[in-house]
Parts: sequence; C-alpha cells; structure tokens
Amino acid sequence: MQSLIHFFLHRSIFVNLLTALLILWGGLQAFHSRREAFPNIDFDIVTVVTLYPGASPGEVESLVTNPLEDGIQEVDGIKEYRSSSLEGRSGIVITIDPDITDTSQVVDDIRSAVERTEGLPDVIEKPVVTEITSSRTPVIEYALYADPDADTDYADLRNQAQRLENLLLNVPGVARIERKGWRDAEIHVDLNPNALDANYATSGQVIRALRERNVNLPGGDLDNGERELIVRTVGEFDTARQIESTPIRSNDTGQYLPIGRVASVQEGFEDPLYLESTRGIRSISLVVIKRESADIIDLVDETRGVVREFMQTVPESIHMAEVNDISYFVKRRLRVLVSNGLQGLVLVVVSLFFFMGWRTSFMVALGIPVALGSAFIVMGFMGVTINLISMFGMIMVIGILVDDAIVVSENFYRYLESGHTVGEAAIKGTAEVIAPVLATVTTTIAAFAPMLFMSGIFGKFISVIPLVVIICLVASLLECFFILPSHLYDMNRFGSGQQEQMKSESNWFFRFRKNVYEPALAYSLQRRGWILLGFVGLLITSVFLQIAFGNFKLFPGAIETLQVRVTAPTDLNKETTERFLRAIEHEIEKLPSSELDTYVSRAGITQKDANDPFTRRGSNYGDIKIYLTPELDRERSAEEIALQLRMATAYLLDDAVQAQITKRNQEEWQYFYGDDPDHSPLPESAENPNSIPSEYSGLSGRLKTLEFEKLAGGPPVGKPVAIEITGSDFTRLLDIGKAYQALLNELEFVHDIDSDYVEGKQEVRVHVNEKVAAQAGISVAQVAEAVNTALAGTVATSIKRPEEEVDIVVRYGPEFRTDLAILNSIKIANLTQNLIPANRLIELRNGRGPASINHKNGRRLLTVSASIDERETSAAAIATAIHARDSQIRQDNLDYT
Repeated sequence: MQSLIHFFLHRSIFVNLLTALLILWGGLQAFHSRREAFPNIDFDIVTVVTLYPGASPGEVESLVTNPLEDGIQEVDGIKEYRSSSLEGRSGIVITIDPDITDTSQVVDDIRSAVERTEGLPDVIEKPVVTEITSSRTPVIEYALYADPDADTDYADLRNQAQRLENLLLNVPGVARIERKGWRDAEIHVDLNPNALDANYATSGQVIRALRERNVNLPGGDLDNGERELIVRTVGEFDTARQIESTPIRSNDTGQYLPIGRVASVQEGFEDPLYLESTRGIRSISLVVIKRESADIIDLVDETRGVVREFMQTVPESIHMAEVNDISYFVKRRLRVLVSNGLQGLVLVVVSLFFFMGWRTSFMVALGIPVALGSAFIVMGFMGVTINLISMFGMIMVIGILVDDAIVVSENFYRYLESGHTVGEAAIKGTAEVIAPVLATVTTTIAAFAPMLFMSGIFGKFISVIPLVVIICLVASLLECFFILPSHLYDMNRFGSGQQEQMKSESNWFFRFRKNVYEPALAYSLQRRGWILLGFVGLLITSVFLQIAFGNFKLFPGAIETLQVRVTAPTDLNKETTERFLRAIEHEIEKLPSSELDTYVSRAGITQKDANDPFTRRGSNYGDIKIYLTPELDRERSAEEIALQLRMATAYLLDDAVQAQITKRNQEEWQYFYGDDPDHSPLPESAENPNSIPSEYSGLSGRLKTLEFEKLAGGPPVGKPVAIEITGSDFTRLLDIGKAYQALLNELEFVHDIDSDYVEGKQEVRVHVNEKVAAQAGISVAQVAEAVNTALAGTVATSIKRPEEEVDIVVRYGPEFRTDLAILNSIKIANLTQNLIPANRLIELRNGRGPASINHKNGRRLLTVSASIDERETSAAAIATAIHARDSQIRQDNLDYT
C-alpha cells in the first residue's frame, strides 16, 4: 500500500488534474442529471378496472369480479390479489411476487387471463389492465374555474380546458394529461313516456332506429375497366336536428313517426362521476404527467410558461390555480443539499483551522466536493437520478465524509511534529491508519448495506439511500488514501519554511493537548473501571429511553398538505355530499393567507393520489386537499391547523362520533396551547353551536366520518393500525370486526376506529315473473334493457367529431327519472310488435346490501382500521397490545383468518 501512496505522492500534476476532473465532471453530471420527485420504480402492482353502469355491488361481485378472479388466480407469480366490488365498478389490485425476476411476463399473463374470461355481461366496458409505476405520479396540476356570477358555462370552460390541454401536450417531456372534472360530450335523446304511449312506440324501437340510421359502411370497389371507384354507404349523423327527424317507423303511404315527436334531442355532457371544485367553485383540472426521461423542474417551468401565455388569451372571468407542484419539493431538497454542502465545507475549514491550520483544513474539506462529484458520476452510469430520496442520502452522508480525512491528516501532523519530512509524514501517516480508517468506513457501510436488500415497495423506494451513501463513503475513502497525502505533501515540498509555519499555526492545539487532554486521559485510565461502568450505564439508559419515548419515522419532514376525508350517509347523492364539503371549506376560508395556499375538493371519491390502493368511491364520499404555505413561512404547524378545522367542523358529525372527537380535540388543544393566554382562540363553532352558518345548519349531526390526515412523501401507506379478517360469511365477518373494534376502544392513544364495511344504498330490485313474461313473448333481458334505458340510459350509437367521439344516449327525460312509479309505465315490444306493460311482468322489492364487497385472494375481506397519537405511542406498540388481547377472538373463529 505504501508504494501505491508513494506513486500518487510524487505525481502531483496527475493528482491535481484528477481532483479537478472529479469535481468538474461530477458538477456537470449533477447539472445535466434528470431531476424528479421519486425514483422510477415498478410497484409490482397491476390493477384491473371494469365499469358496469347501474349494477349493484352484489351484481358486480357475482357477474364481474368473481369470474375475473377465477382467471387471475391461475396466473403464476402473483403474491396476492384484492378486489372491491362497488356500485357500477369492479376493481382488482394484484401484487406480483417480489421474487419474480420477469415481472413483465406476469403482467402479460394477467392481461391474457382477463381477456380469456368468459361469461361477463355484454353491457360492461372492456376491463382495463394497468401496471402501476411511480412514473405515473403527477408533477403539477392546473385548475381552471370561472367566476360564479359570470356568464361562462361548463361548455365554455371545457373548450378553454381543451385548448390548454393541446398546448400542454406539445411541451417536450409531457407524457399525457389526466383530466379531473371533465365530462365527455353526449347527445341526449330524452324520451317522454307519455308521448311514447300516445304514438305506440318503445324505447327499444328508438334505439334500433338510431343504430340503423347512423351508418358509414364500405360497399366495395367498382371497376369499369379503366377506372376504379370506392363505394360507401354514408348515413352518419352530424347534428341533433338530423336525429330528431329520424323515423322510428313508416308505412308505404309516406307517413312516419320521427324521434322528435316522442323525445327532445339536445347536446350535453355525461353525468359527472365526481364533482371537482377549486376554492369552492366547480372546476376542470389538467394534471401533467411527465415522461420518464423528462426533468421535473424544467418541465414544470416550461408548462408554467405555456399556461401564462394561455391565460392572456382567455376571458377575464376564467381563472387558473396551480395545485400540487411537486417540483417545489425537489427544488427545496436541492437547496438543502447545496446549503448543507457549503455549510459542511465552511464548518470543516473553520474548525480544522483552529486545530491544524488553514492549509490542512482546506485540503481536508476538499474531500467533500470530490466525494460528491464521484457520487454523481457513478450515479449517472447506474441510472440513478437526482430525486428526493437520493438527495436525502447525500444530506445524511455529508457530515461523515471528512471523518477519515481528519484521521489521516492528524496522523500526518503527528509525524510532522516528530521531525519527519513532509514526504515521510504523508506516507507513514497514511499507511499507519489505513486499517482503522478502513474498518471505520466498512462498519458504516455495513450499517447501511442491509437497506439494499429490503423487499417490497418500501424497499424499492429507500434502496437509493444506501447506494448513494456507500458510493460517497468509498469515494471519500479513496480520496483520503491517495489524493489527500499528495496534497499534504505539496504544501511543503518546496522548502522547510512552510513546514515551520504549518507547525506554528496549530501550536495552541498541541499545548491544549499537553496541558488539558493528556492529564484528563491519564485520570480516566487510572479509573477505567468506573469510566467503563459509566458508559455502560449511559448505553442502558439510552436503550430504555428509546423503548419508552422513541418513535422512528423515515419521512417526518414538514407537512404542507392536509387531506379531509368525508363519509356521508349512504343514500345521499354527490350534490348533497358536496354541501358537506362546502361547509368545511367555509372554515378553511377563514385561515390566513400566510397559512393557506389553495384547496381542491371532490365529491364522489376519496383518495390520496391516482395510485392510492385505499381509494373509496361512491356518491357519499368526498375529500378536500388543503395546500398550506411552506412551514417556514407560517407560525402554526399542520397539526395545529388541522386541529382548528377539526374542532370547527365537528358539528357535522353524528352525535355518537362527535362526543369522542370532541374529547380528543380538547385534549389536543390543551397539549398544544395549555393555559397560555396568547394561544389561538377556539373556533367560534366549537365554543358556540349557535354560530354555525345558517346555510349549513341542516347538515349538523349527519356525517358518519370526518378525518383530517397529514399527507407526506413516500410510498402509499394506510392507517397505522389495520386488522384484516377474511372468510366466506359476511355476518360472521361483521361480528368479528365488532369484537376487534371493541378491543381497540380499550387501548389508549387509539382513535378514528372504523371498518371498511358500509351499508349500501337502498335498492329497488326488479323481479320478473318469468312465466308471465314467457307467455307475453318477453325475455328477462328485454325487461332489464328497458329498465336500464329508462333510468341509466343506453348508448344507441355514436358520432365521430374531430376532437372526440360523442355518444348518443337514449333515456327518459330528467323530469321522469325522479319517481319509481315510472317503472310501471314502461312498455316493451314483443316479437309481434305488441306493446306489453312492464307492470304486468315485474314486481318491485326493496332491499339493502353493502356499499362495497371486498375480497382478498378470492375470499371476502373486512378491514378494521384506526389512527394513533404518534406523539404518545407507535404502531408496533399497538400491534403488541392487540396480540396480547385477541387470543379469545382467534380461538372462537379458527376458520377465519
């Protein structure tokens, strides 16, 4: 090793060029490296989504989910699969075995299994199979909304959003645009059942007439010997007036019944799945999804420029809000990295200056840019990008990069003080400490290395941290063994005068060592037993303190986004759920501008992001995402703001839940503010129930759940406590779930206890008398189609326009779709074209089932979940407490897991 050190020692030009090359190359690599929020990883998750409009959760489970699961379970390489059957929707989430190397083959097998599934209803949309990756994460969201008192309608806002979408898609690096609040254009043929009866017509005849009229088919080629012509039959619709004039039937005298006589035809839009709003106003949001190769900061800056120019061309009544700018977090982490690096350089130079002089301090500090530059170079070759996780690793390691260099330089000084030449001091001083320095760095690497082998989504996310740390440590080790000795040698190889000057720069430190440190060391060695006992005591004390009070969290950072999750009574529609959101937004608007950036809400769904496996859909669900200003710019934490909002909106909860929440709120308020007279005042609605705004007083005491969650970075996770119960009988699942909920209620620091079972909407089940129907020449399918057309609507056909394909939907007019009695007025034509009243064939029965039916590996699943007070306990402690108390529950239900 000494010969290798000697080789570098006497080739200072090469060493200096190598140092400059590593710093400059690394700097250029960092400058040109792709910046993104998180590393691009495959979650090893595949989703299968199938839409079945108008179907109940039970029908979706039996007709869609079960057949699909039967095919999926035969695919090799699957760890587990979960499903959720909702009203009109089946969703299956498949987790691929992490030990499988060729995950793409498993994904292809899943697609094939879905395509081979037989027996699915004809009216469902084709199942959509999607592989989930972190590259689907949005980078920024642009929300367009209009002044409430302006003349701008939804069509105008949609046209402007379409223009902006086309402009954004032209930006290099934009992969696609996801729309929120967007409704596809439709042409509505709203039937009048009274007019149908008067003209002896049915909805089925209208649908058939539209399908037979809207035709564009090739007729073949015509060859007359010299020329060839293409023949086509063209009968496509262009306008609503053409639809109105389409004959339902006609006779040989030229008389006919046009659709316009039994229906009104108008351009419109599909019924919204969710109600999207920005700052309490209905909006359309365009979410920018970047290409994998794009730089997040550059891409956001470019799209922001496009939007700025676009907004100069729209009416003054239309406004735009930026939401969820992910590039902000990348910029902030970059600033922290640069700041920590510069601070580290300065602190190392200043602190070492007092002990070893300015020359050595500068040379030691040079190890930081050399190590970081080397790390950026290696990261570039390995395809590791600059993201929040890799920068986190660099920030962690900056503080220990110069430790080995300090040991080498200090030993160099020891030899220098002993009378050796600078060359001898550099070689012997370095060679002597190679073993201990190597051992020190190796132990640090060994501490981080196990993180490289962690499995699952979490392991994929954090694997970049040890990789970056190890690269930096190895680069720092090589720098202190081969580059640093050469630099130390160069400082005095031109004469002995500089050597004496270097010694004089640090004489005070050696006096301190001789007069203070050495006597203290001698005293400690004479009483080494007591000293050892004292340190063992400190170690044991620290272990007990960690057990009692320690609570590790990998992504603790500043919280700047809150999510409000709302569950209203099951039978409520989206518009009523939106009113609850408006009541909460009324309190959000009271936050000062120094704390509130913006907020967006959606009625009909609650989810963290597009990849959230804990998404809930239904007309009684809603959420609000509150985007706060940076934590450094506000006085209160996100927890304090959430507490204020939770107290101000507690009146919306039903009485049983409200009592528990109020007690918890008061405890938290006391925790934050105590008896401080200067603390923030209680929300008015929390102190005085009469202060509730009159427009929202009718909502008081109706919400089932109202949760405030802090959103942080990292992979998707659920609540800290989740107990999964699987079995076949739903009644027993509910009983077991109630037992666990009672158990959790007995534990301290546990709150928001809930299960994922929600009673579904009241169902009106149409039972067909098959005998009577057969005698009338009507099938059960004809009855079902007629009922579906009357209420949900049937897509008869579609027309193609430059921007989109527009469906022509046949249904009863909105004024007829509010009363169940309309089902009895439906007429169905049999084979002889006689019209049979539906009330002769059907019987209406009321029923109610679950709002969703969940499965795990084909078995029905019930999940009991809860949140915890992370200041007082941890998820591991609660899990231990549960296992200590649930033995009887397990013993009584051995066939359930």
